[in-house]
Amino acid sequence: MIASEHDCHTCAVARGVSRREFVSQATLAAVAAVLAGCGSAGSDTALGPGVLPKPPVISTPMIVTLANFPALATVGGVARVSSQPAIALARTASGLVGYSLECTHAGTTVELRSDFTLRCPNHGAEFAFDGTWTGGQQQTSSLFSVTVTPDASGETVTVTT
Repeated sequence: MIASEHDCHTCAVARGVSRREFVSQATLAAVAAVLAGCGSAGSDTALGPGVLPKPPVISTPMIVTLANFPALATVGGVARVSSQPAIALARTASGLVGYSLECTHAGTTVELRSDFTLRCPNHGAEFAFDGTWTGGQQQTSSLFSVTVTPDASGETVTVTT
């Protein structure tokens, strides 16, 4: 015996889920899975949905010996000087600047490329050597700045937040 459309609907309602509701819920679950994958692929610090990155916290001032980072000797040079938190220094025409390497879009640690530019591996945001946002696949803001204070000799700098 073949069930009529009415019988099928009655049966589905008795079970609590219609065909339309099932397809709708399955689609939402698939979209959620894809979005969850976008937030963590290739990252080492991706934050959850709706969680915005915060400026870095440096609880104890970092002393950086500039001779250990030859790239900082020339304008346009950049070097990662700390991993926890991930901090970079860059030499600009006016001196040294420092910033967090945590992407301001979702908290992923950005990659330092061979041309001294930075790129978020998760979202494609791109940054100049001094941490300013320059474009890419995701619009975001510039990287969070840290305070860089050179000593009198110019051989070391103190990095704080």
